[in-house]
Amino acid sequence: MPPDSKHNLADIVYSQKKNIEKPDKETLGYIKDELDEPKHRIANPLLFAKTREVLGNIISKRMKTSGGTDIDWLIEHNGGFMIFELKIFHDDRILVSKAQMIAYEKLYANLPKCHVLFIGHDDIDFSELNDPVWLFEMKEWKSMSIPHVEDSLVDPAYSENEITGYRIERDFMERIDVKILRDKIDSIWNEFER
Repeated sequence: MPPDSKHNLADIVYSQKKNIEKPDKETLGYIKDELDEPKHRIANPLLFAKTREVLGNIISKRMKTSGGTDIDWLIEHNGGFMIFELKIFHDDRILVSKAQMIAYEKLYANLPKCHVLFIGHDDIDFSELNDPVWLFEMKEWKSMSIPHVEDSLVDPAYSENEITGYRIERDFMERIDVKILRDKIDSIWNEFER
């Protein structure tokens, strides 16, 4: 770590966790079949991308209003809500902007039966069942089992601008396969069926 950087509890715990040997989980090797194909596809990917790009043009440099944040996926079923935030890892960490986290905390507190899942990945497309992803939920964030480390970083997933947010290290998230993630999402859906 550079001498001018600040040490904090998460940096200390993270460096200690890196030195601990972790037993390898036995790889199950899931095999895809036709039911593993995506249920929903974007009919016109170019139009979808253009629409999202157009949103970025609404706020200009001349305006006092700042840019926005988004929710990657929101599912409602029988009054229950699942919210997904997908983040690509950079240097074994994800960054959740402060604005996003405030919005997710408010949704979690005010929506009945609400699950907010933060999913970190290494730029995968989620089509391979055995690909690893890393996960934590808002309930873990609220219980402080995920360190709340504020930082200002340039995250290419956002823009070239510096973003103030929470830095979450990969080692504090649960490693699961895409198949297990899908099973978890379905178990939440089943919870909403009751």
